[in-house]
Amino acid sequence: MRNEGRFVVDTHIHATTLYKRIAKTNKLRLGSGYIFETYDNSSLCLYDMERYGVDMGILLPSWPGTLNKMQAELVDRYPDKLRACCSDQTLRLKCAKGEAKWTIEAALEEVEAALKTGKFVGVGEFLPEDFTKGKIYGVRERLDEFRKICDLMAKYDVAVYTRTNDCRIADEYPDVPMIIMHGGYSGSGYRMGPDLIRTSSGMAANENVYLETGCWPAEYYEIPLKDPNVGATQLMWSGCDQGNCPQYNTARLGTKYIAPSGTSGIRNKWLFTPRYQTDWYGWSLFQVHKVRHMNLATQDELNLILGGNAAKIFKLPVPQPRMFPCGRPDLNGIHWEKSIPFLPAEQIQNPDTPQPYKWDDLD
Repeated sequence: MRNEGRFVVDTHIHATTLYKRIAKTNKLRLGSGYIFETYDNSSLCLYDMERYGVDMGILLPSWPGTLNKMQAELVDRYPDKLRACCSDQTLRLKCAKGEAKWTIEAALEEVEAALKTGKFVGVGEFLPEDFTKGKIYGVRERLDEFRKICDLMAKYDVAVYTRTNDCRIADEYPDVPMIIMHGGYSGSGYRMGPDLIRTSSGMAANENVYLETGCWPAEYYEIPLKDPNVGATQLMWSGCDQGNCPQYNTARLGTKYIAPSGTSGIRNKWLFTPRYQTDWYGWSLFQVHKVRHMNLATQDELNLILGGNAAKIFKLPVPQPRMFPCGRPDLNGIHWEKSIPFLPAEQIQNPDTPQPYKWDDLD
């Protein structure tokens, strides 16, 4: 199938999924109170990537059971297709079993050990956090933890996946890319609709904040694309939790727009490990196709959303130079000159010889 852009990146893949519940825990609220057996679902994920023309993907861990080690093994196995993010996965699993007590220091020690390998491009899904049942955070306490996370991300020059719409940390760490998962549109967000997208778009006015758009109906793209402080340079496409299966046998929620056929809601009434995997790419890429036909974005802008911005943030290899728009005040604002080149030479697999001329060469 022809893909929708020059270089397409899925920024939210769970290839270590199709879980089987193996133990009940009353220690952790994350994971619906269960510990899971992990399954390597990469074969079907890679099949879908090939089928729909998705060039690369970013792996995210999630529930207690997925470990950074398994994510790194997948990157080693498919270096031209996958990159991974890490989190405090081993500590989280020990906490679920009652074998450890969570601290931000222990969590960041595990994260830094993963980052030191050079195999991870960011942290998330679910940033290091005390998920102990009954834990209630104060705003200052959580912001201080978030600052420690961002200090580490700045040290290793990698990105942060977050679910928060609080722009204070984005202001304090302008050099740390922050990605709002699902563009703010997940869980209860399916019911909150466009108002939540407007809130998230307001945070994306920060140049280091990006909205992941994969779960959006096409109509939601209009909100950030028509915002002069956001636009296509701050959006990143994903396949809506591609590969993640426990939530899939679900009903469409009653929103104004048609949501994907597996979002959230009544999952526990049916099989927790379903017998099929929802075709996320078909739905999500069709929304991108609609965006083009609704004249909400040019193809150059879609190329940024579909892969260019992700290639820049995650330092991904791309086949050719000059694939993505740069040096344009209408897209890059008053700092348009800083956008040239869009990607450094070391990320280009087939660089031009000689390199493109500069305007000064015409004098």
